Amino acid sequence: MKRILCLFVFILTCAAPIYSQKAVPLDARLRGGKIHFQGGRYARALEQFDAALVDFPGNPEARFWKAIVLEKTGKFIESAVNFDSTFITAPEWLDKTQKDEMFQYSAWNAFIKAGQKMDENGDYASAISYYKRATNINPQSPQAFLYLSQVYTTLDSLEEIKNIAKSLFELDPQNQQVNILLGLYFFRKEDWDSSMVYYNKAAEFFMQDRQNAVANIAKELKQDLDQAEITANKLIVKRNTRSLETFINDSLKAKNKLVTLGRLTEQLYLDHAELNICNFRSGVAALQKANDIKPESLQQRYFKTAIDYFIEASKYNPVDYDAKFNLGMTYYRSGADIKAESIFNTLTQLILTPLQNVNPKLSQNILSLITMENLSAGLFEIVPPVLNEIDKEFEKAYTFKTGYWYLYYTDFKKAKELPTSANYDKIFLSTFNSDIIENLWLLLGATQTNLKKFDDAIKAFNMVLDLNPKNQDAYRNLAVCYREKGDQVKAYEILQQGEKMKKQ
Repeated sequence: MKRILCLFVFILTCAAPIYSQKAVPLDARLRGGKIHFQGGRYARALEQFDAALVDFPGNPEARFWKAIVLEKTGKFIESAVNFDSTFITAPEWLDKTQKDEMFQYSAWNAFIKAGQKMDENGDYASAISYYKRATNINPQSPQAFLYLSQVYTTLDSLEEIKNIAKSLFELDPQNQQVNILLGLYFFRKEDWDSSMVYYNKAAEFFMQDRQNAVANIAKELKQDLDQAEITANKLIVKRNTRSLETFINDSLKAKNKLVTLGRLTEQLYLDHAELNICNFRSGVAALQKANDIKPESLQQRYFKTAIDYFIEASKYNPVDYDAKFNLGMTYYRSGADIKAESIFNTLTQLILTPLQNVNPKLSQNILSLITMENLSAGLFEIVPPVLNEIDKEFEKAYTFKTGYWYLYYTDFKKAKELPTSANYDKIFLSTFNSDIIENLWLLLGATQTNLKKFDDAIKAFNMVLDLNPKNQDAYRNLAVCYREKGDQVKAYEILQQGEKMKKQ
């Protein structure tokens, strides 16, 4: 009998902790969690909601508030999963979320951030699912639709892009992303004329928006429009060099208008970015159209159109390599070799920065990366920590961290000794890989050949071979240059050398 009694007491003792956990009512758990949340004690709040879910599995309110706390602490994917589970099992919480501003933002932000993370990881199906959830949470916000369009663009899902444009138009007929998406849709469909129509519509809007900003600058500073135009361009430059406040305070003597002018500068910056993109894509569409048609007169007309677009695109981003390169290419294709040579020469200077233009300490650090082991390569990709130093040095010029830099020192590939600081003018930094630079030198050489500048062309083609000793186009063009100069023997030797390198 004693054994039975002891066993009964033991069972009661073991059961006591389980009973005590259940003793906390759901309302108390939820109330405690909300109090901690409102006080900013998110870890304590999460403990309460987790405990509620242990005692009352699947309770939608506890899971919803857990999702709220997770979003607030930056755990966006976990938050999105909990929001998703809540809305699937208890749809009434979706309705509550849409009607409450704080709830709506928290859920929307969780789905957006989770979608971005999935997008970065290449999990496009999950990214699409999260972005679509965000559109359900706040159907009036265009941002989720725009993120969706980016994923569909990556996947080349043209009809989805068109559908998103329609959704955005229904939200706001004045949203210029509608025209940009339709421009992209027709571009991918290779309907070049329709693509230009929509990109032009967007560009017209951003041009008007820019003119309004300039007019407001004129009003704020009591300048005429010509003066305000000059000021507007200076504001953009100063924004990119992060000295905007100093410029407004000291140069413009408008300290009391800092906030207003700062806002107008951001408006100008965004307008410039959109105008650059719209004109660039229109230029590419016009160039593609020129490639597709045969009547020379019509082809030349589209070449002219493309040139105008690329010039306009470059106006709003003077360091846009793609716009300038395509401008040079269009000049080359249309027979305007003098202009093409000028553009290609400009580009070589734009994308290759001599080490002599870098601060001395950093230049020395970069130079020390060249060793006898890598000297014959003539180039390499720079890695941290020097990469980080270069990014910091050029952060003002690029306004962002590039994440990659290349060092070119092809003049020393066959040298017996390492280059020194006296050779800084022959060592170059670039954010462009060797394939891009090789192609640029090849086009420059071809243009100079057309202009009968054979010595300059020979230098350009040799630059190509320094980067890629197997480039057969460079060998053939070199042979042409020597033949035109009357050196048939050298031309033959070059062709033989090319054949030899082809077999290696």
